[in-house]
Amino acid sequence: MHLSRDKLIFYAEYAFILLAMLLISDALTPLLYPPGREQLDLGDSNSNRLFLATIVYLVALVLLVPRLKFAVAYLLKRPELVLLIVLPLASVFWAPDTFPVARRASAHALTITFCLYVVTRYSADEFMERLLITFCIGMCASVILCVLVPQISVTRGSINSGAWYGVYGHKAVAGRMCAVSFFVALLYTPASRIMKLIKLITLAATIILCAATQARASWLLIIFGGGVMCVVQLLRMQRLSVGIRVMIACSVVVSMAILANATFSDLLLAMGRDASLSGRTTLWNAAIRVASDNHPWLGSGYRDFWLGPSVGLVERYMTSWARMPAHGHNGYLDTWLELGWCGLAVLIFFLVRTVGAVLTCAVRQPQSNMWPVFAVCCLIFIVNNISATVALRHTDAAWVLIVAASLYAAKFAVSSAAERRAYRSIPPGEVATALDHDGARLPSWKRVPA
Repeated sequence: MHLSRDKLIFYAEYAFILLAMLLISDALTPLLYPPGREQLDLGDSNSNRLFLATIVYLVALVLLVPRLKFAVAYLLKRPELVLLIVLPLASVFWAPDTFPVARRASAHALTITFCLYVVTRYSADEFMERLLITFCIGMCASVILCVLVPQISVTRGSINSGAWYGVYGHKAVAGRMCAVSFFVALLYTPASRIMKLIKLITLAATIILCAATQARASWLLIIFGGGVMCVVQLLRMQRLSVGIRVMIACSVVVSMAILANATFSDLLLAMGRDASLSGRTTLWNAAIRVASDNHPWLGSGYRDFWLGPSVGLVERYMTSWARMPAHGHNGYLDTWLELGWCGLAVLIFFLVRTVGAVLTCAVRQPQSNMWPVFAVCCLIFIVNNISATVALRHTDAAWVLIVAASLYAAKFAVSSAAERRAYRSIPPGEVATALDHDGARLPSWKRVPA
């Protein structure tokens, strides 16, 4: 069968975005990492992963060039995201390790460039379809690998012995991906028979892997994600007034917060943690003391606290630790350690604005199921960033998805503003005529007396 040039380009780009999302979701770990935990512990310093990520991001940058006008328009709506690109790059000037900081900051900037390519190239529903196929491949491959080759996909010889992680390299990563995959598969509305089948397969494989990971944190993320999904659906109920919807939603959120606070100790026990979070509070106190004395406002430089000379100062307070970690196991703390109060303030502003924008879009586009998925991604990022560092990390699924959520919300705002300008340019007589025929289907801001 002969394929046209346009079809070939379409399939090639489809394969490219799937490869990119498989890389970002850590589903290519068995292919990129040689056997052995030593190589896996290198994380994003693994040479194979860095090489593939560089190729993917450079291709995305080339594909973004024809759509730079749209990318700039979306970034103008998100100046805080621009600051989150500029600050890591600028930290080269005050970081002790100039070249490593420049390399890591460039990788972070390219990650956001990839997000801009995705948002300018695909609609939210198209992105959701590709995300579903990505998770279908990852989840099915994980289940098959755990059954057939458990020696490289099932935890052995530790307190988590028997926990499945499949292709994701670690049960915590697998659990996080399961939480996102569950809601993508649950909320995706298939347009074809094959996508309906893919949705069911993804949902089944996700449930199996999620249960077998023994990742209690991911189970809690799914429970609280279900609560967020209910809140979003409440906000979208057109039969109730806006005030009543907001009041009910706020009541649910406050109730969830009170419940989480009242059961905090029990939740820690359920997650296998104690009041010190397995000794992490000692690590945090030492890092805070060092950073407060040396660089509280601008930080030590992007990714240069735990991988640079500052960690030597922390070691003085951590004589009982066999080795120092590569991150502080808290993304908000690490942002402050690396970029100071300036970076942390910008990150918090970005999160607050993204959550607000996603909820606004969910209300204004009640027919789209992408916004509840993005709302759950925001929750997963905010919660996961407490116990692991996912903020401002290149090629990290949690960071990519929340950046994509923010940019898709900006895209909706830009398109809505363009529609308003186009509508206002129509002569009043023509508007009245159009409303006589189709007024019931117009948004409320377009409805004027005929």
